[in-house]
Amino acid sequence: MYKTILLFCCLALLGACSGLKLGGLEDEDALEEVAIAQSVSSHALLACVDNMESIGRKEFDTKFKLAEAELRRGREVDKLRFICLSLNAEADYEQFKHGTRVLEQYIEEHPNTGKDLQGFRILVNRLDHAIENKWSSWKTLLNDKKALKAKIKSLKARVEELQQQIEQLKDIEEILESREIGQP
Repeated sequence: MYKTILLFCCLALLGACSGLKLGGLEDEDALEEVAIAQSVSSHALLACVDNMESIGRKEFDTKFKLAEAELRRGREVDKLRFICLSLNAEADYEQFKHGTRVLEQYIEEHPNTGKDLQGFRILVNRLDHAIENKWSSWKTLLNDKKALKAKIKSLKARVEELQQQIEQLKDIEEILESREIGQP
């Protein structure tokens, strides 16, 4: 697992470096600083998501409240921690959406972000789209369920009505039979 993450980071670093050279940066020191910062942010996010995967609801709530308070300070590490926690399975949809907005803001503030962080944003946007589709499907199923319940209620009422009519017909039949027996 660690070899995979290390390989991913190395590839991201190389990709960021080659992309930046094409962008016209001539200073090698500036190039290294930007490439390292980009790789660290994506690496930090992925490592945080992995580390926070198994936390429980109470621990998540505590960490998220703290991250929310620290987010106001505007430090990059606080933004990355907040984004990480918003991607946790314990996060509700509003927390997730807030995290995606912070991620978008982070990328806007760092226009030289590498392809690795851009790819991460694409994955987050796909996850958001999948969540919206799931909820849309769920809402459709709920509406279908309500319609079916109404139809069942209507059919039950119709069955009761038909049973009453059958009972009335049986009563009429008994009356007619008793008249036939009573007549000479």
